[in-house]
Amino acid sequence: MNLSFTRNLGVLDRVIRVVVGLILLSFAMTYITTGWIAQATIVLAVFLILEAAIAY
Repeated sequence: MNLSFTRNLGVLDRVIRVVVGLILLSFAMTYITTGWIAQATIVLAVFLILEAAIAY
């Protein structure tokens, strides 16, 4: 079984994902969002940043 993954994110898309992830993290860390919404924004931000780092 041979799996070959090709990168499907361009540089601009990766930059946008990192910026949006950092904005979401800042919302949670500065208590703009609280409770379960803050937890959801942290999870989403980490997912976006990891996805941009991996570029798949």
